[in-house]
Amino acid sequence: MRSIREINTLWARLEWNETDEPQTVFTPHCHDKYEIYCFVSGAAQFRVEGELYPLEPGSILLLDRQRFHSVQAAAQEGQPYSRLILHLSPELFHPDETVLLELFRRPEILYPGAWQQRIQRRAQTLEQAATLPDAVQDIAIRTEIIALLVELFAISDTAIGPTPEQGPVRDVLTYINANLTEPLTLESLAERFYLSRNTLARAFKRATGSTLPDYILYKRMALAQILLQAGHPIGVAARECGYSDYSTFYRAYRRVYGHSPSAPGPAAPETAPIALAPDPQAL
Repeated sequence: MRSIREINTLWARLEWNETDEPQTVFTPHCHDKYEIYCFVSGAAQFRVEGELYPLEPGSILLLDRQRFHSVQAAAQEGQPYSRLILHLSPELFHPDETVLLELFRRPEILYPGAWQQRIQRRAQTLEQAATLPDAVQDIAIRTEIIALLVELFAISDTAIGPTPEQGPVRDVLTYINANLTEPLTLESLAERFYLSRNTLARAFKRATGSTLPDYILYKRMALAQILLQAGHPIGVAARECGYSDYSTFYRAYRRVYGHSPSAPGPAAPETAPIALAPDPQAL
């Protein structure tokens, strides 16, 4: 059995997820929001840009925008897999609060046991704030999220890094992210890194949980969202994402987000692309 509860506000989305399924693999993806992932119970492994974060109940992960991530989760010893995620838009933060965004950009983004260190009480208060009338709900939730990040800032010296991916995939990922505007194909990357196509494809899938073409697509579309939200013309956003042909960009954007680049998205802040795999499950 799986249960999901979610609350959408102007600049934040909260989602509680619980499942007793033996194993659940969530579709790898990235998006244009900051993410706070709170792992409550069960068993889970989290991958971020090909690097592995083994989680224990009570762990919290902070993800920057455009960071490609996925999780493999399972119920364990009678405990369901349970987690809380918060997706945050940049507009949530006032100019004097942007220092808190540095927490998302550090290489040490995993806080083991942080859920038990005052953070759980803060999250419970956040859930209570979500039940308030609409007129004050946005204010209350924004206040609690800022307070939650301040709590994490206070224990930031306890954050740890990942178990790094060994082998060629790490270099391939670095190259892709530095060259999203360039032509990127499995063939050209295999040639650049002196690998066969099959070797690179298998290693990339094992490290990231995604095919290489889907990874490039998601990264480009997340960048496109950021550029469009910043007011860039669609043609400029397409070129900055590596598309010289608008019709190709249009089809790619529509495939991922379900609407055209010029059309408004859902009324609630959009948090993740539509999954490309069958029977998708968004993290």
